[in-house]
Amino acid sequence: MANPMNIVIAVPAGSRAMTRNAAGRRNLILGVTSGLLVVLCWAGWVVATRFAVTTHLRPVDVAFLRYLVPAVVLLPVLLRRGFGPRQIGVMHTAMLVAGAGLPFLLVASTGMKFAPASDVGAVMVGTMPVFVAVFSAFVNRERFERVRVLGFLLVVLGIAGIAAHGLFDFHSGAWRGHLLFLAGAAMYAIFTVTFRRSGIGPWQAAAIVNFYSLLLIAPVYFLACEPRVLSAAPGEILTQALMQGVVAGIVALYFYGDAVRRLGASRAAVLGSFTPVVAALAGIPLLGEVPNAVAWLAILAVSAGVVLASHGSAASAPTLTSASRARLPRN
Repeated sequence: MANPMNIVIAVPAGSRAMTRNAAGRRNLILGVTSGLLVVLCWAGWVVATRFAVTTHLRPVDVAFLRYLVPAVVLLPVLLRRGFGPRQIGVMHTAMLVAGAGLPFLLVASTGMKFAPASDVGAVMVGTMPVFVAVFSAFVNRERFERVRVLGFLLVVLGIAGIAAHGLFDFHSGAWRGHLLFLAGAAMYAIFTVTFRRSGIGPWQAAAIVNFYSLLLIAPVYFLACEPRVLSAAPGEILTQALMQGVVAGIVALYFYGDAVRRLGASRAAVLGSFTPVVAALAGIPLLGEVPNAVAWLAILAVSAGVVLASHGSAASAPTLTSASRARLPRN
């Protein structure tokens, strides 16, 4: 007599495929939603930082506010999950901090003193996916398709159109801002690829970036920079603390990490191509910066170019199965 405990229930292959497809669609929707929330956060950060450095606050004041609030709020995450070096190594921790932490912010905010918000949205955020694709090619041996080459060309043409008014106008200094924006894009791409390979969760990554950035800036800020946060208008301080500390330091970093984890580095980064348009539109009523016709065409070219440069089929998006989801850090 057969042992009833040895009965095996066969699951049709079609049912398993449908389950995987449903999980993949859900993962894609959640990843794209996280990416679009990042776009809104980045656009708000661009406008807020541009506004701050054109008033009483300096880039170093903005940087201090940027890391003070999230470092305090996310400290429990580090106490529970670890401070980084023991989990992912000193080198990976340093690359995360340099790519999305204090060095990145100082480069980006300094560049905004020389170029308008519409330029930083296109040149820095718009080209970051291209750097991600290039770094992924070196790290992961990814091969480029023809459509990606076309994307690179569009990005180069778009940047040339955006920077044209500053490349040959050495009195305005806009070209210096564009170079700093490109450096910032490369730095954030390093953070993206490093985070993807590190295996830690988005909360821990955000906590690491903000904690070590605050440790780096706090002594120098109070001892050598004559802090202006003590003399600036309270409304200005509160606005920057909200936009820099909460929106950029916590919300954007978490959702960006979640998008990278669900979609992969290139597919998550490409969603940033929408940021130039949002930042330029927001800069019109808030900053009075109206892009000319050439700048609008260049912004569209950069946005289209990064989409092509980070091209990938929907099937290539990683699917978080129950097994892989269990291996991911919950933070």
